Amino acid sequence: MPPRKRIFREDILKAAVQLVQEEGTAALSMRNIARTLRCSTQPIYSEFENMETLREELVAYIREHYLREDADSYKQVALSFLHFAQQEKNLFQLVYLRQRAAGETFFEDPNEAQTIHKLEVNLELPRQKAAEMHRRMQYYSYSMAVMMATCYLNFSQEEISTELTEYYRIILSYYKQVKSEEELQHWLERSRNLLV
Repeated sequence: MPPRKRIFREDILKAAVQLVQEEGTAALSMRNIARTLRCSTQPIYSEFENMETLREELVAYIREHYLREDADSYKQVALSFLHFAQQEKNLFQLVYLRQRAAGETFFEDPNEAQTIHKLEVNLELPRQKAAEMHRRMQYYSYSMAVMMATCYLNFSQEEISTELTEYYRIILSYYKQVKSEEELQHWLERSRNLLV
């Protein structure tokens, strides 16, 4: 009778996360994951064909377990992403500051469909415009996150919140073609549930 399996795919991914959190992305190897699990590399190779396959699945695992956000607030999704960059610098670097293969998606957002729908409904925007507006907000949030993850700047929670609100006001004015402060206030009020 073959020996019972002791190490499962999930165990390997959790150990890889722990390794990256503690030692950084350069430490990510089959041998170091095995060291973290206190086993040989055999159980890892029986689950993952090679390091590239493991890395791809690890990135998907991190997105699902650390970046998926069911918040009702648009701002809360951005705050969670920025908090991840600030608190999990090594994981952020693994997921977002890596060389991309030709044709690979630039910015993976597990909350994208839900977020775009919220913008469509609250701001009465066509889907294409809502998607474009969200993409611009992503770029802004991503640049803040890179600065935090690389220790270039360290924003306080209050500064992050203020920056997001101010940029949202600017981009909202553009996409709704706001002509007055009164009109801007109307759309801010319509979307206040997105900003809490």
